[in-house]
Amino acid sequence: MIAVLISVSIAILSISCGGGGQELLLGATTSIDDSGLLDELVAAFEDGSGYHVKPIVQGSGQILELARNGELDVTMTHSPSDEEALVDDGYGTERTPFMQNYFELVGPEDDPVGVGNAASIADALRAITESGSLFVSRGDQSGTHKRERAYWAEAGIEPGSDAWYSESATGQGQTLSLASDRSAYTLVDSSTFATMRDRLNLSLLLRDEQKPNVYSVVRLNSDRLTHVNDEAAHAWIEFITGDRAQQIIAQFGLEEYGEALFKALLLN
Repeated sequence: MIAVLISVSIAILSISCGGGGQELLLGATTSIDDSGLLDELVAAFEDGSGYHVKPIVQGSGQILELARNGELDVTMTHSPSDEEALVDDGYGTERTPFMQNYFELVGPEDDPVGVGNAASIADALRAITESGSLFVSRGDQSGTHKRERAYWAEAGIEPGSDAWYSESATGQGQTLSLASDRSAYTLVDSSTFATMRDRLNLSLLLRDEQKPNVYSVVRLNSDRLTHVNDEAAHAWIEFITGDRAQQIIAQFGLEEYGEALFKALLLN
């Protein structure tokens, strides 16, 4: 009986002092999942580490909120200011950019507004607004939505109540499908669009190569969030910033699409 009580006490102490075990709670943004890259990274990590990964896939804003609530061990998102705030507020211990792609404005194949000739995405949004053409926003506080809002601000426009502007409140893939069904314009990351474009009635019209879409990994602070599996989070950080994962990122999409869908930022 004493031995049982000691075992129970140790178990309770272990839970109260932090997460552990062989499960990693990984929060990832939808574009990493929609492109198919997440599956490859998780499989490679599990094969080499012995950890089991439980992916939680949502928009960046939702993932970072889950992180603040102590429901994740590590995050992979593309919302730089929110990631920096997570670390500055003591919920994350390190933020490391590890890959990037680009934001693209896509729309109907006939491009009735002619936004493909615009000098910038902000100029294109002005043309869309003036014409009253349909635009579908993710509207979900994701990294893509945050960048979209920045483009609208640059254009000097505050959309919202206009009939031509709607919010899907869904992930990247579903938003693209909705825009395709409605012959509408939308903002998308280049990787997701590349993997879906054959199923859509949408064309690439503009790509912003001046401000890349940067993805970062954040390890959560086990001192602040007591249920974080610190060892598993460390293992994921070492993996995603190491040569094996960076090679997977650098080669992902080459065979099927003729070009890599993401750029690995830490490849030696």
